[in-house]
Amino acid sequence: MKQVGIFTATRWELDPICRAIQVEEQQRVGQFRRVIGRRGNCRLYVFQTGVGTAKAGAVCREVLADRPLDLAVSSGFACALTASHIGDLLIGTEVLMHEGSADSPGLGGVLPCAAAFNAVAIRAGQEAGVTARAGRFITVSRILWRAEDKRRIATETGAIGLDMESAAVGAATVERQIPFLVLRTVSDLLDEDLPLDFNLFLSQAGWLRGALRCLARPSSLFGLNRLRVQSALASERMTRFFERFLDAL
Repeated sequence: MKQVGIFTATRWELDPICRAIQVEEQQRVGQFRRVIGRRGNCRLYVFQTGVGTAKAGAVCREVLADRPLDLAVSSGFACALTASHIGDLLIGTEVLMHEGSADSPGLGGVLPCAAAFNAVAIRAGQEAGVTARAGRFITVSRILWRAEDKRRIATETGAIGLDMESAAVGAATVERQIPFLVLRTVSDLLDEDLPLDFNLFLSQAGWLRGALRCLARPSSLFGLNRLRVQSALASERMTRFFERFLDAL
């Protein structure tokens, strides 16, 4: 039976994977949440690490020190850096930390993804009826909420998708020589601004500022509802994809 670890940042990204598996156990371990289950020939260990490279890397290293895995996956939502639709599947062929993210030391260099498993993911996407494309992923240390910043990084890097954790998960797996994948669904598009600067909510001190910003700009509530709908579609596509992908493994 294959031992597969799937690392997600938030509960909104963990839940769609849990819907695709038979959950046997859920518990909180220190600062992260762990779900254990199975599907087909796979024993699944799904983790909610928290947002950002520091949290994702710490959880992944702790997990890999304690449990050998046949495959590690960085999953969740992604910002598309190429023409896409909400809910499309983005498959990483390689991942690297954006050079402008100086607050994430030790994550330099290109981290290759496992080509053999990528081929399985592409076929699973086709069978699930999910539009899939493969290419480079970029990890950044802050949420890019303005379209102009997304377009700048897309031009600089040639990447198809952007997230905040995959480089850290990839670095931890390389240390242990464990095959690694990036499998994410699109929740926001290259040419759209997010309704507000979500970096405000990454710290406890910022929550009040973020709430006040929403109150000061009622129009942001419409944008938040749009993002909620987009995330729900990305979540549904993620569940559909993982059902096929895990069966194929």
